[in-house]
Order: sequence, then C-alpha cells, then structure tokens
Amino acid sequence: MEIGKANSQRQSLQVPQEKKDRPAATGKEAQAAGPQGSRVEAGLVIKAKLVEVLLVVKKEAQVTFATQGGVSQRAGQEEQGLDLATLTYNGKPLSELAPEEAQALIAEDGHFGVEKTAQRIADFVLAGGGDNLGRLQAAREGVLQGFAEAEKAWGGKLPDISVQTLNRTLELIDARIRELGGGSLLDVTA
Repeated sequence: MEIGKANSQRQSLQVPQEKKDRPAATGKEAQAAGPQGSRVEAGLVIKAKLVEVLLVVKKEAQVTFATQGGVSQRAGQEEQGLDLATLTYNGKPLSELAPEEAQALIAEDGHFGVEKTAQRIADFVLAGGGDNLGRLQAAREGVLQGFAEAEKAWGGKLPDISVQTLNRTLELIDARIRELGGGSLLDVTA
C-alpha cells in the first residue's frame, strides 16, 4: 500500500455463501419470525458495518503511524524502530530517503508533520463515518487500535511526533462526535 495517501477504496464485508443460497423468509416464515427477526437481522448488519469501519480505520491508522515513525527514524530522531526498507513513501523505500528529505517530511508543514497527518487520518474517519455517530465512534476506536498496532510493530513507544499526531487526530474526531450529540469523550492519550 502506498503510504501517505488515504486508501479511498472501501473494503466490504462478504456475505457467507450459505446466506446467499438461503431464500429470504416469506409468507408464514416471515410471520413466524415476526418483527423481532427483522430487528435482530438489522442489528447484526449494523454491528457488522461498525466492525468493518473499525477494522478499515485500524489498518489505515496503523500504517500511517508506523510510516510517520519510520520517517522520523530516518530523519535521525529515533534510534529504534522498523525495517525502513519495508515501508514506502511515493513508491520509494524509506531506507532510501536522505535524512534531510525525511526531516522535511516530518517538519511542521511537512507531509508527515503532526497537523497534516492528523488531518489525513481524521478526514479518512469523518468521510467514512459521515453523520453516523456509531460509525464515528467505531472509527475512533479503530484509530486507537491502529496506534497500538503501530507501537507493537515499532517494538515500543512510537516517537513523540506520532503521539502528538494521535492526540490531534482524536481532537478532530471528538469535535465531530460532539457536534452530533455524542457527548463528552474520555481524554485518551497514548
């Protein structure tokens, strides 16, 4: 996956073959299932969509935070980290970036600076969640899980720039959740 560009392709859940082959309940079967059956099935579809949003956002956040950490590592700001040859930016392995080039990427106005990276992640979440409070909350959880996964891949705490990015991302997402009446959220810092 090309890093630094939001993956706008949405992965969709696949309906199991046995569900595809089973005819929809009609007539007496539908009456026997009653409105409860329809509500249960609708509830499952909603939960499945929330899980889908969480997983897609989790992966996007994990890759973005890991790459930001890798660029920081290449800029000479970090000792530990990832195998930089496995991550790319604009088709180029991070291990091939000149330290000056990496430094420019993580600068305040750089592509992987705090504000631009947080805005990209938040935009991805907000576009996927729209005005659906449940989806936004699931996507927020996906960001937190993605950050945790990036830390595991990193082998410890991510660089400060990534922690600052997480906090700014959550601020942007939380503002939209509050606008939709989601109430106050816990202040979660990495």
